Amino acid sequence: MSGEVLVQDIWRDGQPRVGTGGLFVALAAFFEEQGEIRGLLDAIATAAETDEQISEGKALSEREEAVLQALEWMTRGDDGTIWIKAVALREKVARLIGQPVEKMGDAQWVGHILKRLHLIDESGRKRGMDGIAYAVRSFDVIDMMRRYDVPTIHETR
Repeated sequence: MSGEVLVQDIWRDGQPRVGTGGLFVALAAFFEEQGEIRGLLDAIATAAETDEQISEGKALSEREEAVLQALEWMTRGDDGTIWIKAVALREKVARLIGQPVEKMGDAQWVGHILKRLHLIDESGRKRGMDGIAYAVRSFDVIDMMRRYDVPTIHETR
């Protein structure tokens, strides 16, 4: 693919495809249409939505902040994808917010929070005899903590 074809293809009917989203979105649309990069527009939309929530000052709940802190602690020093059991995460969150585990309910809310914070997708979940585990990337957790200005906890394992 030449640069000339690319420049021509970001114009449609004599008008630039660049709208309020800018050149980046136009290029992403082009690459998706060409079948080169799948899901790029969805990724851009997700990132824009997350950034918009942050800029609107939407704060995290105490439980959401504790989930990020617990995940950072549980994945600290690991690279790549780590499988975290929902029950273990629930127990760590309970300790962080000073609640008995019994009052935290079942661990179903863990998946909801991880999805809301864009830390998992459908392929990042597996069921086992001992409950549900989620695939979490330490990099994503740290990035989300930075975005929401969540402090790191310092505790020994």
